[in-house]
This record gives sequence, C-alpha cells and structure tokens, in this order.
Amino acid sequence: MKISAYWKSVIASLAPVLATVQAAADDGAFDSSEGITIAIALLIAFGVYRVPNKQA
Repeated sequence: MKISAYWKSVIASLAPVLATVQAAADDGAFDSSEGITIAIALLIAFGVYRVPNKQA
C-alpha cells in the first residue's frame, strides 16, 4: 500500500482537525455554528476520500 494513493485524503482530513482547533481556540467552547462548520469540513473530507483519483 502506497501512501501516495491517499495523499489527497490525508490533506483533506486536516480541514476538520484545523476547524476544530480554531473553534476551540476562540473561546474554549463550541456553539452550533462552529459545530456546523466542523460537520461540513468532515463531509467534504469524506467526499474527497470517496472520489477516486484519475489514472495518469
């Protein structure tokens, strides 16, 4: 298994992590809009994972 086949998903999975860190850093708590932002970032990362790479 080569990691190069998964780099797209690895990078996309950083978005929800960074959104969570940013939301927690603002005031130490999550409100509903921050939760929605994190959920959207998770859905986008999952979508990136599900779409296959084009063959060269």
